[in-house]
Amino acid sequence: MPNFADLAAPLLAQGIPVFPCWEKPNGAIQSNGKPKHPDGKNPRTRNGFKDATTDAGQVAAWAAQWPAALVGVPTGKASGLFVLDVDVKNGKDGFSTLQAMGWKLPATRTHRTKNGGGAHYLFRAPDGIPLKSSAGNLGDGLDTRGDGGYIVWWPAHGGEVEHADIVADVPPWVVDALQAPAPRKPAPASDATDGEGITEGGRNDTLFRLAASLRGKGLTVDAIEAALQIENEAKCCPPLSADEVRTIAHSTGRYVEGATGGERCAYGNGEFEVSPAGVAFIGTDKHGERLPALWICSALQVRAMTRDAKSGEWGRLLEWHDKDNVRHQWAMPLELLQGDGVDVRRELARLGLTISTNKKGRDLLASFLQVWPVENRARCVERLGWHGGVFVTPAESIGQDGEIVVFQNAHAIEPAYSVAGSVEEWRDSVGRLTAGNSRLVFALSVAFAGALADVVGEDSGGFHFRGASSSGKTTALKVAASVWGDPSAYPRLWRATANGLEGLAALHNDGLLILDELSQIDPKEAGEAAYLLANGQGKARASRTGTARQSARWRLLFLSAGEESLTALMARAGRKVNAGQEIRLADLDADAGAGMGVFEVLHDQPNPAALALALKDAATRYHGAVGLAWLRCIVADRAKLADFIAAGIKRFVADVAPKDAAGQVLRVARRFALVAMAGELASGCDLVAPGYGLTGWAEGEATAAAKKCFAAWLEGFGGIGNREERAMLGQVRAFFEAHGASRFALLDDAFPNDRPIVNRAGFVRTMDDGGREFLVLPEVFRREVCAGFDAKAATRALIEAGWIEPGEGRHIAQRVRVPGLGLVRCYVFTGRMWEGDE
Repeated sequence: MPNFADLAAPLLAQGIPVFPCWEKPNGAIQSNGKPKHPDGKNPRTRNGFKDATTDAGQVAAWAAQWPAALVGVPTGKASGLFVLDVDVKNGKDGFSTLQAMGWKLPATRTHRTKNGGGAHYLFRAPDGIPLKSSAGNLGDGLDTRGDGGYIVWWPAHGGEVEHADIVADVPPWVVDALQAPAPRKPAPASDATDGEGITEGGRNDTLFRLAASLRGKGLTVDAIEAALQIENEAKCCPPLSADEVRTIAHSTGRYVEGATGGERCAYGNGEFEVSPAGVAFIGTDKHGERLPALWICSALQVRAMTRDAKSGEWGRLLEWHDKDNVRHQWAMPLELLQGDGVDVRRELARLGLTISTNKKGRDLLASFLQVWPVENRARCVERLGWHGGVFVTPAESIGQDGEIVVFQNAHAIEPAYSVAGSVEEWRDSVGRLTAGNSRLVFALSVAFAGALADVVGEDSGGFHFRGASSSGKTTALKVAASVWGDPSAYPRLWRATANGLEGLAALHNDGLLILDELSQIDPKEAGEAAYLLANGQGKARASRTGTARQSARWRLLFLSAGEESLTALMARAGRKVNAGQEIRLADLDADAGAGMGVFEVLHDQPNPAALALALKDAATRYHGAVGLAWLRCIVADRAKLADFIAAGIKRFVADVAPKDAAGQVLRVARRFALVAMAGELASGCDLVAPGYGLTGWAEGEATAAAKKCFAAWLEGFGGIGNREERAMLGQVRAFFEAHGASRFALLDDAFPNDRPIVNRAGFVRTMDDGGREFLVLPEVFRREVCAGFDAKAATRALIEAGWIEPGEGRHIAQRVRVPGLGLVRCYVFTGRMWEGDE
C-alpha cells in the first residue's frame, strides 16, 4: 500500500510543497460532544501548512511516522495555487450559490472532494494581488484557499480529477468579490472583523474585540456567545473550539463598568486586568467613557520580583499555562524590555503563551509586565546547581523552604534536561543492562557524581573515552545522558568556541556535561578548552555600559569521546600536551578488554550491537526521572554526606595509589574516587540512607568499575611518577640521541680537531672508565634542551635524577677548561641518563 511519501512524490517532482494531515478525526471533542475535526484533514505537524516542504528527506521522515497521512498542499504564494472550495453540506450548496449569482467557472483543474459532493477548483495565484483564505465571503458554500490556507490533495487518495492539464487564471469576479470593501455576507453585529477570513494567530484577538464591542452595546453574554459562534464558523480558519469561543464571550462580562472578577491595576488612561480569559487593557476616551477592552495575551501571572544576591539583575517571575494546560514559569530579566520587547514576546510565544497580533496590544504587554504590582520577592540565579542547601534545576528548586529561588537563564543555550518514564522503568532497563560492564557503570556513576563535587569541595575534571569507531563509546555517553535527559539532545559536541564552551559549562554547573567527537575541535584550541572546563571559570567581560560583569563560574564533571586522545589531537597541530591538560581530561581506552569494545557482559542480548541498540532504545524511552530522584535524595541528606563521601574517597585513593605517587596521580585518583562513591550511593546499599536504590547494581559494583577504569588511565599515563618530569627527562634523552654525535666536539688534547661542528651544542669527553660526559653550553641548555619547560624546574629534576653533576656553590653549570677557549661554563651530563627507563 502506498504511503505518504509515495503519494506525495508526483507533487515534489513538480516543485509543489506538501505536509501531512490527519487521515481520521484526531480525538479532539467540542463541548457539545461532537468531534472538533469530524473528517480529520487537520495538519499533523505543529506549524501546519507552514511546515510544507519539497525536501524528499523530510517527506520520508513524515512517512515513517505517519504512513497513512493525507497529503496537504499550502495555497497562495507557497505553491502558486488559489483554490475555490465549493461545498455541499450543512444545508449549504455552493453550486446553487454560483448559479444564483450568475458566476461561471472556466475549465480548470478540478478535484472532486471525498466524503461529500463538493469540489476544489484550482487556479493560478495572481501576481501582485494578495488573496487570502476566506470562509463564506462569496456566499453560502463558497470558501477560498489562498495565502494562509491549504487543501488536501484528494487525487493522491483516489479522488477524481477533471481538466488535469489546465490551470486557469482566477476569474475576475472572484478577485472583485474578495476585494470589495463590504462583504457580500452580512457580518454579525460589529465592525470588529473586516470580512476577510481570520487566520490562525489572530482569532482570539479578533473575536475578543468583537465580544467587547457587543458587550459595550448592551448585549447579554449569551447573545455575545451566539454571535461569536457564527463569526467563528464563518470566518476563522480553522475555527476555534466551541469551548474557546464560550470562554471569550463570558470573559467580556468582566470588562464593563461595575463588573468584577479580574485583578486590575491602573495604567495611563485606563487599567490592566488579568482574568482567566487573559490580560486586557480597558482605556477611556476623551470624554472619560470606557472603551472596549483590548486583549493583550492569554492568562499570565506576575508571581514575584526577582533579583540576584547582590540586588542586581532585576526581573519578573512569570507563570502561565499553554493550550495543553501545561504550566510554564520564566524568570524574565527586565533588561529585555528596554527595547522593542521582541525577545520577551518570542520567548513567551515559544513556551505557549498566546499573544495579540494587534500592535498596540503587543506594545502594552511590555508595559503590563513592568507596572503590574507584586509584593513577593524571589532570588534569581544564573547558574543551575547548588545555592546553599537548595539545588536549582531548570524546572524547580529542590530543597526550597525559605525565599523562592529561580533560574534566570542568561545564555542563548537552553538546558537539555527532560523527563520520560519513571525511576523504576529506567532502573529495570538502563540500570540492569549496564551492570557488569565497567565502562558503562563508570559513565553512569560520572553522571551522578557531578552533583556531589560541591558537597566535598572537589574540583572540576573530565574523562575521555578513546576508541575506534563502533567501539561503543557513544553508547556510554548516551547511557550517562539518560540520567538527566533525552540522550539524543543532552550530549553536545566539542565543536565550539571558548565562549560557547563557557555557556555550556555554566548551564551544567554541579552536573554532567557530555561532549562527543573530540576531533571536531580545532587542535590548536583543544588544550585550552580542557583547561577552561576543568578550571571552572570563564573570562571577565564588561557589560554594554562598560561595568564589569562577574565572570561565569561552574563546578562540573564532563564526559568526552573520540577516536584519538587529547595528546594525539594536539600533535596534529604541532602542539605538545602538558601534564596539566592531561590530568584535567583523563584519557581512558574505551575497550574494556573483553574484545567487545566497552561491553563485557551482554545480558540477554546476542551480540554487542544488539546490546548497544537495546541501551539506546531504553535510554530514549526512560530518562531524567532518576536524576531528579537522585537530587532529592542528596539534597535531603547533604548535611551528613560530606564526611561519608570524604572517608570513601580516602579509602579509594589508598587502595589504588601508593603513598609515593605524584600529586598529579593523586589528584586524578580523587576524581575517580568521587565517581565511585556517587555510583555506590546511587545504588543504595544502606550506606547513608535506605531508599537510594536507583541503579539496581550490587554493592561494590561502582567501586570495582572505577578501579578498573583508573588502572586503565594510570597505564596510559605512564605510572605513578610526575608526568611532567618524565616528559622532560624523555625530551633530554631524545636531544642527546639526536645530536650527541653531530653537535658535540670531542674534548681532548688535540682540540681543536679538524672535524667541523655545525651549530655546536657543546663538548663531549671520555672518562677513565670509558664512559662519556656531555658538556652543554648554557644558551643551548635553556633554549633547546629545556624547550617547553621551566629551566629551573628542569634543572632541579635533572639533578635529582643524577643526570647533571652540579658545580660548586650556587652554580649548577661547572667551569670547564676547553683547549683554545679557556674556561667555559657548561652543564655536565653524566652517563646516568642512559640507565633505566626514566
